[in-house]
Amino acid sequence: MRRACLIVACSLQFSICVAQLSDSSVFISRSPQSVKNILKEKSDKFHIATILIQSSVNKKDTGRKNVTKTAAISLAYTGVTYLTFRYFDTKFVTASQKNKTSFKSCVANSVSWMGLGRTQTIGLASTAAFSFLAKKKKLQKTVLIWGGSLVINSIITDQLKKSFQRHRPDSRDPYNTFDWRSGPKVHKSFPSAHTSNAFTTATVFATVYKENKWVVPVAYGLATLVGISRIYDNAHWASDVLAGAGVGFLSAKLMTYTYKLAGKKFTFLPNISKSYSTLSIFCSL
Repeated sequence: MRRACLIVACSLQFSICVAQLSDSSVFISRSPQSVKNILKEKSDKFHIATILIQSSVNKKDTGRKNVTKTAAISLAYTGVTYLTFRYFDTKFVTASQKNKTSFKSCVANSVSWMGLGRTQTIGLASTAAFSFLAKKKKLQKTVLIWGGSLVINSIITDQLKKSFQRHRPDSRDPYNTFDWRSGPKVHKSFPSAHTSNAFTTATVFATVYKENKWVVPVAYGLATLVGISRIYDNAHWASDVLAGAGVGFLSAKLMTYTYKLAGKKFTFLPNISKSYSTLSIFCSL
């Protein structure tokens, strides 16, 4: 009985599959030879469907692997930042203040300004104007992602600063001095805003122009120098810089993913000023 039911079930499943390959015919009542001929005629469609299904499965598997990989890297990076905070913050600051030279000071002063909010705003506005006047489509895309990334980064960095309210190294307080959320909002060392701004911009250009081999090392090289300059200037602990780099990187990646997900249905219009930052989103239905 079970065998008979299994045969009927398999036959029914086969007939349904064959019927799905047809535009208007049902083949349950047809002869085996007729079904065979029709399957041969529809083989191209069948192969295409198989390829599409396999492609979809591969994309899902790749997506899961990417999420797992990103989570693992983020966890490891967080661990490194904590270990730096716990064991190396004081050592790095002490070493940077003992070994100052005129050349190092010149380099620090030359790159530190690139992490300022107003510098980022001027750079974004200038690039936007050029991209639309010159009709550079790829640069226009970069501007949209860049503006949105800066807004996301600004919000996250500001909230973290208000939440931790960590004392800066130049305050001469211990590395683990925090006022937390209820504090006076005077000390805002963690994370470094200069570094998060620099890494946001670096990640945007490194992502959009990744086919250009020189863009990635130059972008991240300059951003790293901005972070080091903040330690050298005794304005931040090393863990502040590491956290800022992570926030900037993730902000840019999040905006890039959002841009790809939205496609042509959404328009992002960033607005950044000295006192506030907003991101307007328009949806075309």
